[in-house]
Amino acid sequence: MDATVLFSHGSLLCGAGEALLAHAERLRRRGISPIVAVGYLNYSDPPFLQTVGECVERGATRILVTPYFLVPGYFVKVDLPKTVAEAQAKFPEVEFVVAEAIGFDERLADALIESAREAVGPAGWRQDLRRASQFCRPDAKCPLYGTPNCPKQPMPVECEQNQ
Repeated sequence: MDATVLFSHGSLLCGAGEALLAHAERLRRRGISPIVAVGYLNYSDPPFLQTVGECVERGATRILVTPYFLVPGYFVKVDLPKTVAEAQAKFPEVEFVVAEAIGFDERLADALIESAREAVGPAGWRQDLRRASQFCRPDAKCPLYGTPNCPKQPMPVECEQNQ
């Protein structure tokens, strides 16, 4: 059985992975493969290896790893092959196929054109951050934790005194 795993770097920023989870849900609805999951290199949960294990538990024998990166930079060219090699060593019975980074895909132009049509002024630039913050959880590793911009955690007293 096939599985598709969307692979991303991850982020310390709470809610940053919600866009990728939304894409995974869209792929599930389109029926791209019986299993669609998300796995991260760093910072975010679940880690890639855990995701692969869960896919295997659900019966996956072939995993299409789809990098969620615009260009094939360091994370795609160096970290992703290492990460897939770890998974292959742990699950030798599974076939891993790695897709290319989004890169020059012409369909990206449609998304960029639509984004430009919906362009907003500076007040709207933080829209994605506000949306992501809906999924925020208190986490001291998050760069917003304990700051006035943290939507879930009140700012510590010592920070308020330094304002």
